Amino acid sequence: MSQQLTLDANGELADAFASNRQVPAPPDTMGGHSGETGLPALKELRLDWPLRVLIVDDAASTRRFLRGVLEFCPQFDVAGEADDGAKAIDMARALQPDVVLLDLSMPETDGSSALVGLLQVAPSARVIVVSGMDEKVAPPLLAAGATAFIAKGLPPFALLERLGSVLGRPVTLPRSTRTDDGDAEPAEPVFEAQPRAVICDDDPMARHMVAQVLVSCDVSLVAETDVVPNLLSVVELAKPEIIVLDLWLEGTPGTSAFPEIRRVSPRSLVVVYSAFEEWRDKALAAGAAAFVAKPHFYDLEAAINGLVPGLPR
Repeated sequence: MSQQLTLDANGELADAFASNRQVPAPPDTMGGHSGETGLPALKELRLDWPLRVLIVDDAASTRRFLRGVLEFCPQFDVAGEADDGAKAIDMARALQPDVVLLDLSMPETDGSSALVGLLQVAPSARVIVVSGMDEKVAPPLLAAGATAFIAKGLPPFALLERLGSVLGRPVTLPRSTRTDDGDAEPAEPVFEAQPRAVICDDDPMARHMVAQVLVSCDVSLVAETDVVPNLLSVVELAKPEIIVLDLWLEGTPGTSAFPEIRRVSPRSLVVVYSAFEEWRDKALAAGAAAFVAKPHFYDLEAAINGLVPGLPR
């Protein structure tokens, strides 16, 4: 029987099968194991090809966000996704990923319970906990074999920098993303098998429905977000062909994002999807390619299909 690790209500590590086993002292930092802890040294990561990543999170929007960020960076190759710890163990056994990004709070088998199993079936993998829980839960997880704890909510560039620091290798972006002085570099849009889209809406149900519309249009969803700053970070990173944008985001008009969208990704087509139909003229004047009033999903589908004639049918 494989060993199971769980966190109790106080964030302490509970070992259901070896409660009398002495747990090694946690590392001094949140960034991974140190040579002074007595823990075995981690194996060197392969540097001659992209690192294979397994994403484990029960939230589809989080998985899409992480996949969108990682797939745009040449150092990473997303090998698979799982929405439960038990499924993650099975996938890790088959895929042998280099890196596992592991959520803690999942409804069936949570991340802390899956940690030991992941390390058993994929001993060379570095398991990085990516969680919205308080960082006080990190030390026992690090002692049990996790490489690092990263708090959820980081914008894309900060997340990539953190992963690079944890993994001990520089994370670079394609040259078409930034110029030598750090400014965004305009590029001609590249329509591959599927155009890519980003959704920005603070209503989870609206994001879900828009995602379904994008599926029906054969558009690949790169990421979802509910605030303008994260939208801009994702857009700067991914240069999506389509942005579906609400105009009322936690009290901030979405039209405030238009100048920055044009700066970081001038070729992106913005489709405003909003309940405030009286803002139609303002949105179009600000640069929107189309305005669709909520909740007319069929109109949204027609607008997206009309804007990107190269979409596969």
